Amino acid sequence: MIAKTIFATAIIALAGAVATPSHARGNCKDVYVVAENLTGGLIKVIDLNFMISGYGKKSEPIRNQDIPAGQSFSVTRNFEHANERQTQVTILYRTRTDNKHFNKWSGVKRASSEFQECKRHRTFEVDLRD
Repeated sequence: MIAKTIFATAIIALAGAVATPSHARGNCKDVYVVAENLTGGLIKVIDLNFMISGYGKKSEPIRNQDIPAGQSFSVTRNFEHANERQTQVTILYRTRTDNKHFNKWSGVKRASSEFQECKRHRTFEVDLRD
């Protein structure tokens, strides 16, 4: 009786493993996000989001990062639930404003990549403009 129960449990587990959808396999790991500062001044990256077509928006934690003019910022992430789905990366940032009396940060600006299929080692490029 115990052998039949173990056998039945093994068959159910095997059937579940075979029926696992492709988006649960972890194909969207080690994704590269590259943001290039084209504003002509200092910027601060404050957040990174990704939008999965048909699924919704997810946020990725990121440390505030200053990027000088003409330089780029890159980070590697795993995008859960984005495996082999059309995905877009959005970066939120601020630009340094220079005026006569104050030197402060602008309001939040957004720049996004093109939608592309999310796969392991895929690169998402985002141009940050003023």
